[in-house]
Amino acid sequence: MPNRKSLLTISFVAILISETLGCGMGSNSNRVLQSIAVTPATADAQSSSNGQVQFTATGTFSKAPSPAPVTFAAPYSGSWSADPTMATLVGTGTGTATFQCVAGATGVVTINATASTNAAMGTQATGTAVNGTASLTCP
Repeated sequence: MPNRKSLLTISFVAILISETLGCGMGSNSNRVLQSIAVTPATADAQSSSNGQVQFTATGTFSKAPSPAPVTFAAPYSGSWSADPTMATLVGTGTGTATFQCVAGATGVVTINATASTNAAMGTQATGTAVNGTASLTCP
């Protein structure tokens, strides 16, 4: 008959194996970016200092912290963009971008924030991305 120490050791090893097999096997253990919200959702360049508007990208993630700023750095690489005939990107920060309307541009331009989701797994995985948008009114 096994002694108490042997039974405890066997039990510990069985629990350890069970936990190891149950964690991350067949599921993505990455902190995945699920969506991006860009704020302000609408802005008017005329009512902003120097006609420049700062936008912020906030991500909803599969794991904490969430929501949180989108860093646009690995593993959430990405970029900000807009129609270059309407607005120019004049600066970026952690989760932020400042746009200014091109001289003479009038109308509404869509500001885009696109970043990798960090959902890829394995050597044959392909990356995916999510996009958030806002609108900038140029005089």
